[in-house]
Amino acid sequence: MSKLNKHNPLSKAVKLALLTGASLTAVSSSVVFAEEDSAEENKITITGSRIKRTDVEGAIPITVMTAEDMAKAGRFSVADALRNSTANQFGSFNERSGSSAQSQATISLLGAGADRTLVLLDGKRMSGSPSLGGTAVNLNQIPMAMVERIEIQKGSGSAVYGSDAIAGVVNIILKDDYEGLNISGQIGRPNKEGGDTNQFSITSGISSDKGNITFALEHSKSGAIFDGDRDYTAAWARDLNGDGVIQAYSETDGNSLFGATIVAPDFAYTLAADNCADLTANVDGFLGEVAADDDWGPGSTYCMFSYANVSANKASQSRNSLLVNADYQINDNLELFSRAMVMHNQSFGRYAPPAAWWNGMPRDSVLIPQQLRDDYPDAETFRGLYRWTTIGTRDNNIDDYSQDYIVGLNGTAEGDSSVEWEAYMHYNLTDNKSIGEFYQSIGGLTYNLENDIALDSAEGIANLRATTLNNDRNEFMQYFAGVGFEAGELSGGAFNHYLGAEYIEITYQSEVDAQSEAGLVGGSAGNSSGAERDITAVFYEAAMPFTDDLLVSVAVRYDDYSDFGSELSPQVSVEYRPTDELLLRASWGEGFRAPTLSELTQADAFSAQDATDYVLCANGTTPVAADECPSRQIDTTVQSNPDLGAETSTSMNIGVVYNLTDNMSLTFDYFNLEVENVIQEILVQDLIYAELVLGETFDPASNYTGYRRAGGPGTRIIEAFTGTVNGPGFEVEGVNLNFTGTVESSVGSFGWNWENSYFLDYSQESFFRGPIQDVSGWTNQPEYRTQLTMTWALDDHSVALNTDFISSTSSNEAPEVSGGAATGKLVSSGNLDSFMTHNLSYTYNSGDWGTYTLGVRNLTDEEPVLDGQENTQEIIMICILQDILDVPYT
Repeated sequence: MSKLNKHNPLSKAVKLALLTGASLTAVSSSVVFAEEDSAEENKITITGSRIKRTDVEGAIPITVMTAEDMAKAGRFSVADALRNSTANQFGSFNERSGSSAQSQATISLLGAGADRTLVLLDGKRMSGSPSLGGTAVNLNQIPMAMVERIEIQKGSGSAVYGSDAIAGVVNIILKDDYEGLNISGQIGRPNKEGGDTNQFSITSGISSDKGNITFALEHSKSGAIFDGDRDYTAAWARDLNGDGVIQAYSETDGNSLFGATIVAPDFAYTLAADNCADLTANVDGFLGEVAADDDWGPGSTYCMFSYANVSANKASQSRNSLLVNADYQINDNLELFSRAMVMHNQSFGRYAPPAAWWNGMPRDSVLIPQQLRDDYPDAETFRGLYRWTTIGTRDNNIDDYSQDYIVGLNGTAEGDSSVEWEAYMHYNLTDNKSIGEFYQSIGGLTYNLENDIALDSAEGIANLRATTLNNDRNEFMQYFAGVGFEAGELSGGAFNHYLGAEYIEITYQSEVDAQSEAGLVGGSAGNSSGAERDITAVFYEAAMPFTDDLLVSVAVRYDDYSDFGSELSPQVSVEYRPTDELLLRASWGEGFRAPTLSELTQADAFSAQDATDYVLCANGTTPVAADECPSRQIDTTVQSNPDLGAETSTSMNIGVVYNLTDNMSLTFDYFNLEVENVIQEILVQDLIYAELVLGETFDPASNYTGYRRAGGPGTRIIEAFTGTVNGPGFEVEGVNLNFTGTVESSVGSFGWNWENSYFLDYSQESFFRGPIQDVSGWTNQPEYRTQLTMTWALDDHSVALNTDFISSTSSNEAPEVSGGAATGKLVSSGNLDSFMTHNLSYTYNSGDWGTYTLGVRNLTDEEPVLDGQENTQEIIMICILQDILDVPYT
C-alpha cells in the first residue's frame, strides 16, 4: 500500500464523508468501503480533481448531499435541493411565469450568479440552456429518481474543468450498478390555491458478471400559482395617507398605467381615457382613475389596470425524463460505458393582456378627453398607454426538449494497473420552443382603423391578435481523452499525474418570429441571432505526497476559444495532517468565464424593468424624499454586446477539519473570491443612479445604453436601453462552519448536520460607474444562511426535522445625501425580517412492502417576508404549504 493511502480505514471514510455534509444516517455507498478491500480498489474520484484518491476530505471543501439526506429534508427535485443549500446564498433562478425561461431553474454559488457556477453530471460538463444564454444549466432536466448524491465545491475549478467554474462546481452523481426495481410516488397539496404537485418514478437495474444497465423514468407535474391567489402578490390600492386620493405608485402595487391612459402629444401630462369608468365597471382588472404621482404634469391621471390579479407568479410544469446508464466489461483492462438522457418539459405561464403604446390614436376617438382636444387643437393624433383586454391574456406555452448522450471507453494499461485512461464522446441537443398567444398585432390595429372595423368586434379582435414564437437551440459536441498514472516516488508515496485534452463545439441559435423582429407585436420584442464557437483545451494535474502527512497538488489548464482568445488557469492546494483527527488545508486558484454566445449576439429583448426614479422624485413639481420615492415599471430593451471579454478570477480557501470523535466532526473554512473584468448587466436603476449621483446621462441614440425622458429631469422616463459590459469586478469574503455527528443510544440513533455560510464582505460597484461598496446585507443579499437537520432512527422508524434560516436584510438602498447633495454612495435603510422554516418528515420502512414518508413543509406556516411597500422579495424562499409538501418559489 502506498503511503498516500494512509488514511483509509472504514471509520475514517465514514467520518470524512460526514465532514462533507452527509449525515451518518445517510452516508453514500460510494464513500463507504469494506475494510478488507485493497487501497487500490478504494480509490475514487472526488469533485475538484481527476486524480483518484482514498481520502474523501481534501484541500478543497466539498459538501455532499445524499439522496436520503435530500428526501429527509423535504427536497424532491434537484433544483429544490440545490436552491435550499447554504452554498446558494442568493442569485439563483426559478420557474417564474411569463418568459421563455419560465421552465428553467439554476443555482448560484456564493451569490456570484448562475453563469459562474459549473454544473457536472457524473463529473462531465453539462451543456448550458439556450433559454438562459447557453451557459447556466437548467437543473429541471435531471430526474431526481436517478440521483445518488450531489457534491458541491466552493471556489474556482477552472484549472480542472475550464470556463464557468469561478464560484464553484456542482457535481450531480447518478446511480449506477443498480439492481432491482423501485417504484416511487409523491403527492403535494398546498393549503392555498395552486401549486399542487404529483411525482412518479421507476428505477430499475440489471447486472451480470460483465456489466450493468440502470434506468430511471420520472414524471412530475406542478400547477401554476397565480399572483391573485396569494395576499402578498395580489394587486392592491389604498389611500395610505388619508387625503382621499390614491396615488398611482406610492399607494398601489400590481397595477400599471397601461390601462386606458392618454398622453399629450408633447408628453406634458396624461389623462385617464373618457371610458375609464365604464371599463372599471364592466371589464375585470381595471382599477379605475388614480392620480399620476409626479410622473407627469400637474393634474395628470391614469386609468390603471391590475395586472397582478391576472398573471401567474409560478409557472406550471409537466416534465418527463428518461435516463439510462450502462457499462460493459470487454476484458480485464477495458470497459465500455454509456449514458443516454432524454427530457421533455411542458410549461404554462400567464401575463396580463398585452400592454402597448397606441401611437396614432385618432383625434375623433371616443377615448380622447375633451381637455386634450382643447389644449392641442392642431393635434391630429394622440398616444395611448393601452391594455388590450379584448385580445385576452398573454399565455406562454413552453416545450423544452433535451437529448444528452455519452459513449466512451476506460481502462488500465496491460500489466500496469497504476495507469488508468478514459476517452469519450459527449453530445447534447437542447431545443426550447416558446409560443405566446394573444399578443397585440400593431399591423392588425392599423388595418382595423383604416377599414373602420370596430376594435371590439369579432373581426376586429381577430385582427388584433398575434402569436409569437421563440425557438432557442443549443448544440454541444465534446471529445475528451485523459490518462492518470504514477511516475516517481516521493517520501510520502507515489507521485500521481493526470494529463488530458478536450475539444468542444457549440452552436447557439435563437429564432424569433418575423413580426416581433419588425417591432409589430405589442407586449413582445426581439431579433433572431446565432453564433458558433469551438474550444480546445489541454490540462495537467499532479498530487505530490512530500511526507506521510503533507500532500501538495497542482493543476493547470489552457483553453483556446475560437471567438475571443485564450486563458490559462493554474491551481495549487495543500493538505497537512499532523494527526489522524486533524486536517489543515489551503487552496489557491485562478479561473475564468467566457462571455456567452447569447451575451455576444443575443436578440434585442423587451422587458419592463422595475426602478425607482430618484431623479424624477427630486426634480418634479412636488419633490419627494428618497425614502418615499416609489418604484415603477419602465419600458426597457435589453441588447447584446459583441465586444465583451472574458472574466478572470482568483480564489482562495484556508480551513481546518477536526474529528472530535469517530462520530463527530467539525469543519471551518475561510474563503475569498475576487472576480475582475466582470460581465455585468446594466439596469435602468444603474442609469438613474449615474444621473443623480454622478451627473452622467446616456443618450441611447449615441451610446450603448441610456434612456429618454419626456422632457427634463423632472419628467418620467419614456424608454430605456440596457445591456452588458465588462465592469471592474467584485470580491466575496466569508466563512463556512459545519458541525456533524451521531449519538447511539438504547432509544435510537440521533444525528445532526449543521451547515453555516456567512459573508464577511461582498464588495462590488454599488451601481454602474459608482463606488465600490460592501453590499452584503442589502436587499435580497443576506449575509448569513444556516441549515440544521436533526434525525432520529430506531428499527424501521425514522424522523427528520430540517430548519432553514435566512438572515434579515435592508429593505431599501438610496443615494446618500450630505449638505443637500449626493455623496456618490448608496446607503441602506429599513429592515426585512429574517426568514425561518421547518420541514418535518416521518419514514416507515416496511421491508418488502416499501418505504413510506409523510411530511409537512413550512411546519409553522411562516408568511413570506415583504418589503416596505408590501412587495414579495425574490430572495426569500416562500413555502406556502402546511399539508404534505409544497412547491416553494423565489
